[in-house]
Amino acid sequence: MKKTVLSVIVAIVIIVAVVVGAYFILNGSEEEKTIDLNTASQTLSNSSPFNELSTMDITIDVLSSVYGINTQNVENVIGKMPMMNVQASMFLLIQAKDGTAETVKSELDQYATKYEEQWSTYLPEQYELVKNRKTGIVGNVVYMIIAENAETLEQEITK
Repeated sequence: MKKTVLSVIVAIVIIVAVVVGAYFILNGSEEEKTIDLNTASQTLSNSSPFNELSTMDITIDVLSSVYGINTQNVENVIGKMPMMNVQASMFLLIQAKDGTAETVKSELDQYATKYEEQWSTYLPEQYELVKNRKTGIVGNVVYMIIAENAETLEQEITK
């Protein structure tokens, strides 16, 4: 009888250890994932179409005035936007302050909706790019990519 009780206790301890370990492994890996802004910016800048377009940098001031994003929620921003209104392609990487990524993404989504409306009556090819944009959050980084190869570029920076 003592061996049976001991065996049950050992089995319970092992099961609990495995469950707790799995919980920490799974949750820990999600929290650690992030995007390095400088590396992602280089990857995107050196990729088509951004290496072929005339673009200008998106600064913190532009983020506020053009994109309508509350910069009090932002630690850093890197991005490229077209210099002329004949191209819609752009990328934007915003490092949000802790706990504000969802708010920043919501503000970016509002801008993206307006941008889509703007292109809906102008240059159908560019409008399609805007409609097929990629946005998301990885860690504290909120991103938006508008390009022909947006899905491929998204995979490159989020892997």
